[in-house]
Amino acid sequence: MKKIIFTIGLGFLLLGLTASGFAATTGVDALIEKLVEKGILNRQEGISLKGEIAEDEKLVREEGLKQDLPSWVRDTKLKGDFRIRYQWDRKRNTATQNEKSRFRMRFGTESKVNDQTKVYFGLASGSSADPRSTNQTLQDSFAKKSVYIDHAYASYTPVAWATLFAGRMKNPIYQTGDMLWDTDINPEGIAVQLKHALGAKADFFMNNAFFILDDTASPNGTGADPAMFVIQPGIALKVNDKTKLKLAGAYYGFNSVKNQVLDNSSGTNTLSGQGTSLLNYDFDSWSVSSELGIKEPLKIGFIPYIAVFGDYIENMDPSTENTGYIAGFKFGNEKVANWKQWQAKYMYRSIGKDAVLDIFPDSDAYGGFTDVKAHEYLLSYGLNKNVTLDLDYYQNDRIKAAKNKEKLLQVDLNFKF
Repeated sequence: MKKIIFTIGLGFLLLGLTASGFAATTGVDALIEKLVEKGILNRQEGISLKGEIAEDEKLVREEGLKQDLPSWVRDTKLKGDFRIRYQWDRKRNTATQNEKSRFRMRFGTESKVNDQTKVYFGLASGSSADPRSTNQTLQDSFAKKSVYIDHAYASYTPVAWATLFAGRMKNPIYQTGDMLWDTDINPEGIAVQLKHALGAKADFFMNNAFFILDDTASPNGTGADPAMFVIQPGIALKVNDKTKLKLAGAYYGFNSVKNQVLDNSSGTNTLSGQGTSLLNYDFDSWSVSSELGIKEPLKIGFIPYIAVFGDYIENMDPSTENTGYIAGFKFGNEKVANWKQWQAKYMYRSIGKDAVLDIFPDSDAYGGFTDVKAHEYLLSYGLNKNVTLDLDYYQNDRIKAAKNKEKLLQVDLNFKF
């Protein structure tokens, strides 16, 4: 009994000294060794006590350092990623093949202004002339590479079920593939995300946005700037402990796009007349996106997750070449973030000439053109925590334009921090 009381008292004494900053590690270790020699503590208890005191000292130091920092620093999170890539591509009607070595670097912050407001800022490599890529090619005799503002926006959450965004933001619109939006595009404008629980197994959500496409005197004579708005209601359903379903429909409305010239066009939409660069159609569209995921399918131990997914869109202005879709499946781990985790994925896409604006689709699928069909195969493998090796292979071709099949391979080493 005396031994127990003495040990407890000793623990409180050492903890107090540590918290006060007076306990030197060597002195504490010597004291514990004496207690072990006298039989008050056994060897295992002594080792355990040393470990606990060392951990307490670490926590005290970290907390003290944190409190010494300004509040805006304490409330700011840093994150980023680096990617090194080898890329090979060749078109059937081209005698040569292209090989490139490229890298991507992105770095961002998330700062808490108050309990309802956050500000996000990020830089990325790439080119100001290409919103669909953050790659830098290794070239030009070691010339320095450019860095640009990748995103800069604020969020405000006045109530738990609503968040407002403004600025150049991460895309708030739900999609399962990258047919509708290249994943590097960060749209500019305002958005509102709403959510509401429908019982224990379902959540209703609605993504709403108004994006500005350009600020220019409009050639169509209206004087209005080209812009778009999106209304996307959806539901996320937990069918059971192993099965989940997410389904959303969207309406895309456009203002002052017909008879307009848009920057960064791939030049594949229908134009209004010979020798002009004005768009012939509006692009008011409706779309559907859905994904069904199942954990431990068919009790196959080495495949912990499988999912099928797809997006469909239809432009309501033209009567032909006005639809697009992407469909696919994936299996393996639901996410790849650690050693030995893996995921394989296959997607097929078909994008009519005027299904979507040709400033939006994945730039790796035949340069981001419309009037494109493509098979895509992906494999991701975790080499370590937050380190992955990714293989991405495309077989691309035109649908109605002159056939010129393209093969493209990308081998990526990704580091997230």
